[in-house]
Amino acid sequence: MKIDPVTLEVIRNRLIAASRDIRRTVEHAAYSPILYEVVDFSCGILDGDANLIAETPGLPIFLANLGYAVQSTYETIGRANLRPGDVILCNDPYSGGGTHCPDLVALCPAFHDGEILGWAAFRGHTVDMGGIYPGGWYSDTVEVFQEGFRLPPVKLLVEGRSNEDVFRLIRANTRVPDAVLGDVRAMVAAVRKGSQRFSEVIDRFGARTVSGALAEILSQGERLARAAVRRIPNGVYTADAILDGDGNDDAPLDEQLVLKLTITVNDDEMVADYTGTGPQSRGPMNTPEPSTISATRYAFKIVTTPHLPSNEGFFRALRIVIPDGSFLKPAFPAACAMWPTPSSTIPDLFLKALAPAIPDQVRGGYFGDSMANFLYGMDPKTKKYYVCAEADAGGYGGKPYEDGESALFSMTLGDTYNVPAEVAEIRYPWRVERFELTQDSGGAGKFRGGLGVQREYRLGCDAGMTVTADRVLYTPPWGLFGGKPGKTNITVVRRQDGREERWRKISNLPLAKGEVVSFQGGGGGGYGNPLDRDPAMVADDVANGYVSLESAHSDYGVVLDPETLAIDRTATAALRKKLGKAGETR
Repeated sequence: MKIDPVTLEVIRNRLIAASRDIRRTVEHAAYSPILYEVVDFSCGILDGDANLIAETPGLPIFLANLGYAVQSTYETIGRANLRPGDVILCNDPYSGGGTHCPDLVALCPAFHDGEILGWAAFRGHTVDMGGIYPGGWYSDTVEVFQEGFRLPPVKLLVEGRSNEDVFRLIRANTRVPDAVLGDVRAMVAAVRKGSQRFSEVIDRFGARTVSGALAEILSQGERLARAAVRRIPNGVYTADAILDGDGNDDAPLDEQLVLKLTITVNDDEMVADYTGTGPQSRGPMNTPEPSTISATRYAFKIVTTPHLPSNEGFFRALRIVIPDGSFLKPAFPAACAMWPTPSSTIPDLFLKALAPAIPDQVRGGYFGDSMANFLYGMDPKTKKYYVCAEADAGGYGGKPYEDGESALFSMTLGDTYNVPAEVAEIRYPWRVERFELTQDSGGAGKFRGGLGVQREYRLGCDAGMTVTADRVLYTPPWGLFGGKPGKTNITVVRRQDGREERWRKISNLPLAKGEVVSFQGGGGGGYGNPLDRDPAMVADDVANGYVSLESAHSDYGVVLDPETLAIDRTATAALRKKLGKAGETR
């Protein structure tokens, strides 16, 4: 049916507002900072066929696989067996979750005359769902059975009444039941609110009009995406990256994890083909297929219609090819606790592959990982077990017209935040001693890469730690068109005896009271030849502490007075000429 454009926009925006109500409810009711401060979640409204219709800012990596959870619910429970008031919960990576065990999905259907017309959906990270160590994110697991309590789609609420059996099962399988169950109840309240808002739209406009509007929203998304693809020159474009092994730092790196991407653009269609990507990892560096699809769709959105709200229609112009048995489409029961690590590189590879075709729309490589860290133990003041889950921030690559952004989270984490120092010191037994940008971490270029961040905690009691960082050994944050790579990620532990340990990936590392943990996100790659950078911009960078005097001289060829930072124009011209000739002979 033809929908009046004003009515269409009212319905579109009321459904976007419904997804925002899901977010607000979680932020107000959740127990854990990972939800109400970090915003490690996504919210969406889907139609009855599991197509994403509306979203609110959150983790983009979650949005495109919420439909997978709805489809799994239909397959597991049965569409005919769902009733008004039901709330579904799931987290199994292979039957409803699509990520890893700590990520819970809550779903609530919206009915009209006995038919499901839509869904309110939420996916968010909980601080612990069991597993071999606290936190649910590991570097040394070899099968999913080690990674936590798994739930296929189950009815957590049955026609509005709590299914206490499921609540008891969750309580029995987490180290921090009060926090996790508090977060679960926040999720339930949120999706019930979202479903109610969807139903209000149906009551206001009628089921026939709403169904027609949903179809038009998807159709518009498709038309906009196809028009954007047509603006990219036809061709075949490739890029690859090598990930840093599949387990602990002390595990043998006996096989390289090669992530290969081939993009084919043909008029108004794009194919993203991962043929050539390595086989599934023996460790947890495996990304379930729904999350690989989600990361690919997110990358597609970045290079086509980044400023428009997302819906399923945008992805009808995209076809994805993923080899069976690769670490982007592993077979059960492959471990997948570190699924975000491979997926974090996928959007970056999209930009690298398409750089020759659309150089004015891409940037240098970014620090390339979620940089997840978990600190946990018994709080000596409260006598309760705690788990703090955070990501770390880094730099993004330089762009064709400006420097890269500093201190952002990974691309797939999207609109997330750090735990503020004040909250961390109140909630957990440690002191924040450093939180600053890292000098010289951004790759040199005509436009410099963004800077990484150092965040340091001094522990007030013994604790355990799990950290995971990638893109260190083989594929640092690359520069484009002559730009230099950015600094890589690392975690540094300063022991009481003065020793300093450097870790990329480690699970359940013992830490002692008084020791310092320094989480250090890498920087972004530069864009363009550093010798073309305006010397005044280099002088400003040195004045601001972003770039050292040594880097200004050796990387940018700019000679500055050490005291006043005045530019010696004659010496700078001579040095740049010398460095340029040296580069030509290499």
